[in-house]
Amino acid sequence: MYVPKINQIDDPAALLAYMRAYSFAVLATSGPGGLMATHLPFVVEEEGGGITLRAHMAKANAQWRDFAAGEDALVIFMQPHAYVSPRHYDSRQNVPTWNYVAVHAYGRPLLIEERAAKIALQQTLIRQYDPAYLEQMAELPDSYLDARLAAIVSFSLAVTRIEARYKLSQDKNPAERERIAREFEASGDSVAAETARLMRAHK
Repeated sequence: MYVPKINQIDDPAALLAYMRAYSFAVLATSGPGGLMATHLPFVVEEEGGGITLRAHMAKANAQWRDFAAGEDALVIFMQPHAYVSPRHYDSRQNVPTWNYVAVHAYGRPLLIEERAAKIALQQTLIRQYDPAYLEQMAELPDSYLDARLAAIVSFSLAVTRIEARYKLSQDKNPAERERIAREFEASGDSVAAETARLMRAHK
């Protein structure tokens, strides 16, 4: 990813928090069939000073077969974002652009095949997105759970490299940045408002 120095961020804690906040991401791989991408909810965990991503996909999705080659995969986290009008700049000689945050995490996906580990991953995902469902899940018969588990492929990815771009008008003067942030906040668009929050946090 092209990352100008002004948009770089190297704070591990901030990147971990970002990936957890925007954990619905894109897994991209390259295999015999060419490039493939799948949109998945991830569990983002800190382990041994590093970051591990865990997720699952439908077994009918052939992408998981790319894992056997042992090549790096790419997980793309990208939210929020918002259009920036040149109306906000002091000079009229400006063009439109886009503010956004994107994090690219690289690593080799490994299959999770033990039943207990697959169940634990599903419980963690549910705890993350719908904790009230855990009680209902506990009542499901083993035969039903096993049938569902047989229809998915679970995997983990230890992150070996991260690229992050926080493109948040850092190259503009404080008055211009404030005008842009205020417009985002007043837009009624929650994604734009979140972009404004990140603008204020990463000056």
